[in-house]
Amino acid sequence: MKTCFRLFLFLLTMTASSLILADTFRFEISGIQGRAQKNAVAQLQAEADTLPENPSPSQLDDFMKTAPVKVKKALEPFGYFMAQVKISPLLHNKSGITASLHVYPGPALKLASVQVSIQGNGQANPALLKLRQHFPLKPGMVFESDAYEDAKETLYQTARDEGYIQARFIRSEVRVNLRQYRADVILVLDTADRYYFGAIRYNAGPYSPAFLNRFDFFKTDAHFSSKKLYQFQQSLSNSGYFQRVDVTPDFNQIENYHVPVQVDLTAPKSQRYDLGLGYGTFTGPRLSAGINLRRVTDTGQHFNAELKLSSVFSALAAKYYIPGRNPLTDEFIFGAGYQRFSPKNGKSNSRNLSAGYSKKLKHWRSSLTLNYLAERFRTEDQSATNSELLYPALNFSYIKADDIINPHYGLSMSVNLQGATKTLLSSTNFLQGEIKGKSIFSAGGNNRFVLRGDLGYTLVNNIENLPLTLRYFAGGLTSIRGYPDSSIGPGKYLVTGSAEYQRRIWENWYGAVFYDTGTASDHYGDPPFSIGDGVGVIYQSLIGPIKLYVARAENKRGKPYSIEFNVGPEF
Repeated sequence: MKTCFRLFLFLLTMTASSLILADTFRFEISGIQGRAQKNAVAQLQAEADTLPENPSPSQLDDFMKTAPVKVKKALEPFGYFMAQVKISPLLHNKSGITASLHVYPGPALKLASVQVSIQGNGQANPALLKLRQHFPLKPGMVFESDAYEDAKETLYQTARDEGYIQARFIRSEVRVNLRQYRADVILVLDTADRYYFGAIRYNAGPYSPAFLNRFDFFKTDAHFSSKKLYQFQQSLSNSGYFQRVDVTPDFNQIENYHVPVQVDLTAPKSQRYDLGLGYGTFTGPRLSAGINLRRVTDTGQHFNAELKLSSVFSALAAKYYIPGRNPLTDEFIFGAGYQRFSPKNGKSNSRNLSAGYSKKLKHWRSSLTLNYLAERFRTEDQSATNSELLYPALNFSYIKADDIINPHYGLSMSVNLQGATKTLLSSTNFLQGEIKGKSIFSAGGNNRFVLRGDLGYTLVNNIENLPLTLRYFAGGLTSIRGYPDSSIGPGKYLVTGSAEYQRRIWENWYGAVFYDTGTASDHYGDPPFSIGDGVGVIYQSLIGPIKLYVARAENKRGKPYSIEFNVGPEF
């Protein structure tokens, strides 16, 4: 009893930082912070978890005797080899037992020397020499075991990515001298021989071998790299031509240091059908339907057609795609369409043809298109006019998201420049530029923010000669909510912005508040910006978010409310 009583008095004081380790224990450790503190707590927790729910005084005594040793051991990976630990008396209360420990970490052990040697055929490899010259570990740095392991792994992976797939460390040492209080790192990497990509073999499928051989991601005789192999698999998976892709190096069939690659491809169904639904107070129901013929030929040519119906905008469009030299990045696109556009302030019927070339580079896509547009249109203060335009369009777009359909983080941008001249089969001269952007980001697991912006300008002598479909409009679900689709405008200027906050309510259900503003007019700032705000409910489904908004038009008389409904991916 005397021993337990003395132990109780000895362990009484508490210090700053704390974590609950077990149902009966609460540990508070001061004197250290960050990862070192967390590691010390984890070491104690692992030991405390082995104790019974109601430990006896002798078990508590044994545990506390070993606690300083475990804390010291937990600090060594962070360079503290001379730490001292002071334990205070235990504190008993209704919630359990609190033990306080104060750590005097002492000086941190520093690296006195770092020796990195490369042997084998890769000893003159530029990438390895550059890494050795700029090695992450330097003399004078505090020794940390994680930093050492990371630097060692970086050297090893760099060698493998350079084709030295049999690289190995023949020496990897950390010499710790506590008398001199220094650490020395010695690494000797033997790269052995260098290996290269061999023949790429595809399994039989609906695509011709000549087409598959055009997937030019890396060339035969390029040095072998597992990283490049993974990127090749990801590029094939994201190309749209395949449903499943398995890329496997065949190390059993290596010949003359060349590694053959087996690519097993599963093609998707040859046809895909799409259906989209929406509703707006002003527009009524919105419907879209599409068909995608994924394999018109065995060389990857494909076709799609889409029908859109609403009271404001209805269109039928078709496009035919021909893969370019590298189907992963290049394609030619030919299109034709008819559309009926009935905004609040006008009406138009138009036919269009297009031919273009598109190239993709990582998250970027660029396209150059030649368009023909024949349109009959009118506005409220203008009689019906016929227009024909032949004009080129240049577009750059960027999309990066963790999930295209239901992203937590994502960014999209597009820049479009187009124009026509009367000297080239056009009824008017114009030059038009537009920049769009959308950003989605999350804070924690339950908060999401959506920001949108759109800025456009048209340089034209007489705006009345420009077809209605080429003028700017605002209003609607993707513009300024609370106003009918394309009810603001037309104009040669466009400025819109939107901010939305979404909060998870339960599982895949979110509540939202938003604020939209902007205008489309012939004179910047006249009329004033329209403002729409409101609330919404969003359900994150497998096909994309299902959105229902109640919006208020702040600039309209009576500030009327409207309902907007939409289903579809964010990007």
